[in-house]
Amino acid sequence: MTRRGFTFVELLVVMIVIGILAGLGLLKYMDLKHRAMSAQAVADLEAVRLAGYSAWYETGAWPADAGAGVVPPALAPYLSGSFSFSKPEYTLDWENFVPPGGGPTAGMQLGVVLVSSNARLTKVLAQNLGNKAPFFVIGGSLTYVIIGPDGRS
Repeated sequence: MTRRGFTFVELLVVMIVIGILAGLGLLKYMDLKHRAMSAQAVADLEAVRLAGYSAWYETGAWPADAGAGVVPPALAPYLSGSFSFSKPEYTLDWENFVPPGGGPTAGMQLGVVLVSSNARLTKVLAQNLGNKAPFFVIGGSLTYVIIGPDGRS
């Protein structure tokens, strides 16, 4: 007597193996997605940093502070036309802190704050930045320091 088809146990084993492989693939996909978003965020932070320096070299003043998700008007000419501070995954905020007594340019503190509701993105971003640039993380926001209180980035 010849047997046709598969037994229930054989089908169950195949379904379990496919489920495990699909689960591993989904986890890898999510990790790659966070890494890609992090790479985009690093590129955006670097573009804003370079635009800030360009504005300072041409005008002698740092762009004024703007609200979260808003490109500062003095920074806009140095960024690409399609550049946005408001992305689906995160929001950028240009911060220009002037010391209480005013002071020279070296006494200023500048940074770009990246705020994301995705804690995993912030964690991967901090890992990607590593020791390449000064930054600090508080809650769901990462502040990328452009000019510190000592006048150096």
